[in-house]
Amino acid sequence: MRNGAIIAVIALVLLAPAFPASENTQDVSVLITGFVPFDKWEVNPSQLIAEELNGEEIGNAHIIGMVLPVDFNESFEMVKKAMHTYEPSVVIALGLDGYSRFICIEKIGVNLKREEGWQLSRIEKDGPFLYFSSIPTGDITQEIRGAGIPARQSFFAGIYACNFILYRLMDYIHEQHLNISAGFIHVPPLSSQTPYGMELRTMVEAVRIAITESMKH
Repeated sequence: MRNGAIIAVIALVLLAPAFPASENTQDVSVLITGFVPFDKWEVNPSQLIAEELNGEEIGNAHIIGMVLPVDFNESFEMVKKAMHTYEPSVVIALGLDGYSRFICIEKIGVNLKREEGWQLSRIEKDGPFLYFSSIPTGDITQEIRGAGIPARQSFFAGIYACNFILYRLMDYIHEQHLNISAGFIHVPPLSSQTPYGMELRTMVEAVRIAITESMKH
């Protein structure tokens, strides 16, 4: 009987390393992007948010924040390179909506972009007309509101660089069959920029909530 017990203990010790560690303890990466200033906006809060969150740990996620030029092709090439380098499980792009009073969680990327002179063209000639964001936009909106921060779900990201990034992100993830959730969030100006603006710390907290909710799905 004693010999049998000793053998059982030895077997358990030998087999223990074969069980993998819990996935909850494995670090993952989340990529957050913002844009540099453009037009009349000398400061772009989306840039400040990305810089603020860069290097932060949220749950088991390591945050990589990067800043993009307001340029269609160059901006996405930078995002694509970062996706291959860091292999994030979530990508959330940020941009400034100079007229917004809310944190706007975008639902749809449209296959249209504005050229010079307000001419419209397709982002991808043979691509679908729209893609849906794959982050939980409804849950994110609800949680941000629950924190007392003005937020709403938006169904139109415009036809400029912000929409371009959202559409290209979703198109690339679809084409490459990547296991990545992605979406776009518009933020309002800073309270120091307009009377209807929002404090930077409030916007950073809203994006933290968006990251946390996105990691649950």
